Amino acid sequence: MFKRGALIGLSCIVIPALLASCGGSSGDEGGKPKKADTATASKFDPTLPQEVVFHTNSGDSEEAFNDLYGNALRKKFPNWTIKYFQSKQGQTLPDLLAQGQRIDILYASAPYFFQLVTGPGMQLDMTDLIKLQQVDLNVFEPTLIDGIKLSGDGKLYGLPITNMNQVMFYNKGIFDQFGVAYPKDGMTWDDTLELAKKVTRSEGGKQYLGLAASPAHILGSNQMSHPYTDNADKPTFQDDTWKKLIQTLFIAPSEDQGYKARSAALKRIPYRLELTNTQELAMFVFNSQFPFIVPKDMEKIQWDLVALPTFKEKPKIGSQAAPIVMGVTSSAKSKEAALEAIKYLVSAENQMTYSKQGIMPVISDNAVKKAYGQDSVFKDKNWQAVFYNQFAPMAKKSKYQLIVEQKFTPRIVEVVTGQTDLNTALRLATEEAEKAIAEEKKK
Repeated sequence: MFKRGALIGLSCIVIPALLASCGGSSGDEGGKPKKADTATASKFDPTLPQEVVFHTNSGDSEEAFNDLYGNALRKKFPNWTIKYFQSKQGQTLPDLLAQGQRIDILYASAPYFFQLVTGPGMQLDMTDLIKLQQVDLNVFEPTLIDGIKLSGDGKLYGLPITNMNQVMFYNKGIFDQFGVAYPKDGMTWDDTLELAKKVTRSEGGKQYLGLAASPAHILGSNQMSHPYTDNADKPTFQDDTWKKLIQTLFIAPSEDQGYKARSAALKRIPYRLELTNTQELAMFVFNSQFPFIVPKDMEKIQWDLVALPTFKEKPKIGSQAAPIVMGVTSSAKSKEAALEAIKYLVSAENQMTYSKQGIMPVISDNAVKKAYGQDSVFKDKNWQAVFYNQFAPMAKKSKYQLIVEQKFTPRIVEVVTGQTDLNTALRLATEEAEKAIAEEKKK
């Protein structure tokens, strides 16, 4: 079982690390493996000693890094030295660079990867290197590569290692208590909101809440593929698309006065502990690998999951993918060794290992997908719900993504609890985000 900190920040915005890789093999959706072009193939010899140094801004512990990447790489390349610098006081990326420490591979979740690599100017367009080392991009889930290129203005600064999307978990006990049918795959948001009304009620001195979602995660990977900022780095928060999303995902589920009061008491949108620990939340939209991060909490309830509900005008379109992205840096000692490490992590062999343990693959291989979660303690759950919908195209991720998100998502609870109206909240979020971007550009 992977360590909690390695996969996801459950109580904060940053979403930490995961894995996967690609090589000569592909699944039944990726076509036949391409033959190597010996005239252009790399002469790199992976059996020779190499040192590859990793860093991420997520704060993952060394143990977590080893569980996910380090141990697999050391087993595959026994002559290599794999190093990892955890982000902590004295070892942030600026600290390491000031100390003259070389970093060969940087990684982070896609929304924050571009800020991490472009801020210090460490980005490397890996396009030619990928061709040289015969990495077949056709084996990847297409929206992943397209999204990384979009955010890189056509350049490929990284490859997806593991993936994640948004699904809906539900507490069977609440539905059983009120005699209400369970959620199912293929529901629309209208269906889901009607279902939520049936289980949003006060009974036995307890306020039950029908539906909630994590604002940062569902909005950052929204089904409309709407970006936080436009191409001129201007916040888009006053666009009608955001109003529709917030109305559907947060305002409509909270129309009940008891729901509003509970959110006001929590001073936030109901979250994962309301699903598992206090058992007052019936349905919760969250990251697909969530149960594998906190299995002890999930064991407290009878639960299952279904695909993310969809908008009527976008049938079968789920959330955007939210992959962990690894990129070879411009200062890497051996760029070929660094890419070789990434190449193994995205291989069908390694992707299968991760899929079985509940880490969503990045390759389009049906056998790998079908194995999802089968080596976990929750193997009897409806895991194919993770793959039920198509991915929405990935929106362009600005290097100011985290900065503006932190001005946007806290405003939602103010709307839900009635402290302010939606238009005012979005106007204030826009003004604050514009100011934050301007201050960042001065640095």
